[in-house]
Amino acid sequence: MANPQREDGHVDIANELTEALAKTQLSGYESRVIWALWRKTWGWVKKDEKGKIIRDKKGQSLKLKSAVISSKEWVKLTGINKYNISRALKGLYLRKIVIKFDNKNRWGFQKDYDQWLQPIREVVIKNDNKNPLSKTITTVIKNDNGISENDNGISENDNKIFRKPKGDKSLLISKETLKETLKKTLKKKGDNFKKAWKDFKTMRSKIKKPMTGRAEELLLDKLNKLSNNEEEQIAILNQSIMNSWQGVFPLKGDYDGKSNQDARRSKKPGEDKYKHLEETYEV
Repeated sequence: MANPQREDGHVDIANELTEALAKTQLSGYESRVIWALWRKTWGWVKKDEKGKIIRDKKGQSLKLKSAVISSKEWVKLTGINKYNISRALKGLYLRKIVIKFDNKNRWGFQKDYDQWLQPIREVVIKNDNKNPLSKTITTVIKNDNGISENDNGISENDNKIFRKPKGDKSLLISKETLKETLKKTLKKKGDNFKKAWKDFKTMRSKIKKPMTGRAEELLLDKLNKLSNNEEEQIAILNQSIMNSWQGVFPLKGDYDGKSNQDARRSKKPGEDKYKHLEETYEV
């Protein structure tokens, strides 16, 4: 049975500081790291040879402002593995909640909460066409005074946050924009095409290969490249449905000037002439 006693040592925390922490967003790991740090600093008491607590002239027990804490001690105090501890300490250090000294294992707590920075924010960047681009999690940290800091080359003003482009990677279109594009594309098609498209999507779901919005966009684009004739596009879809193909491929006969009978003659027994196309054009 646990029987903690205040006389054996305790952590002194000012009410003003606890109120500031109550308004600060912290992860579970970060909170546990802070408590462990307090235990090794503000909760530490110096004892004499007889085990009695050494006090100053005012009768207060002597407290440490910083402490050397090894990786093993962090793990023992928090029960967190060293990789997550390292990540939590880095986050707290970047937000100026903890202080790191020259000695890599020496840490302290920053009680001047006016210096603390707010957590990482998530933003959506928009272009001139009002189409939302890919959602980006930045490493910009902003405090109440509008001061921002970053270490990944991200610039920020009062209203917008911009990420510097990396290489030639194209920006992703949002799911909402994809849905609108697909809706407009299908709206131009006839009822027979819409039914065939719906049946194709149902088939994909049944073979446990449901399509994403991006996959639908790619397949519709492929259909348009295969044929401009809507009736032929329907036949292509039906061909894939009958064979449980994930993609769309040129027709075996009729529209390519070759009868189905001719197609069967050119095929070796037991060989699917278009099997390789399914693997090549799989979406």
